[in-house]
Amino acid sequence: MTWWRIRKRDADVERELRSDLELEEEEQREHGVPPEEARYAALRAFGNPTLICEQTSAIWSWNWLESPARDLRFSLRTLRRTPGFTVIAILVMALGIGANVALFTVVRGVLLKPLPFHDPDRLVMLYEEGLQMDDAAGPNVVSGGMYAEWKNQSRSFSSLALAKGIRVGLSGSGGQLPEKLKNAERYVRPREGVA
Repeated sequence: MTWWRIRKRDADVERELRSDLELEEEEQREHGVPPEEARYAALRAFGNPTLICEQTSAIWSWNWLESPARDLRFSLRTLRRTPGFTVIAILVMALGIGANVALFTVVRGVLLKPLPFHDPDRLVMLYEEGLQMDDAAGPNVVSGGMYAEWKNQSRSFSSLALAKGIRVGLSGSGGQLPEKLKNAERYVRPREGVA
């Protein structure tokens, strides 16, 4: 709203208030209040005209929009006066937002997004273990020929798949804390009714 419309609106409110106050003063005189006291009695009955003007202005204006805009202008002026603080504040907010995005991406990928299999609770991992298996070495990598033989002779699984280089969640605390280790694994699905 432009300044001349605001002035016109304020003048209209003042004129209306003055008219109402005069009517109240006339009413007080009709009730037998002396003329010199009628003005003060009308002000007491009517209320504070300045407060009424301010309240009316707040209702009629875009105060809900003007107040945030005024706050934004003030904050931008303050930030422009202190560039060192501004840079630090922007960096802290960027780091906080980036950390939150990274954390929620991991949570979504690990906890909320299901595995890309029909029945993920029925998946089994098969691996081959040598006679002299070293604890640090882990299971042997299954050769293509051995995998094909497993697939041909499989009676307990509905399907077999060979996967290499997938990270598996392993934990030394009973599966409570995830620990990512690179490992070759094979996912298989047991047949119905086979434990």
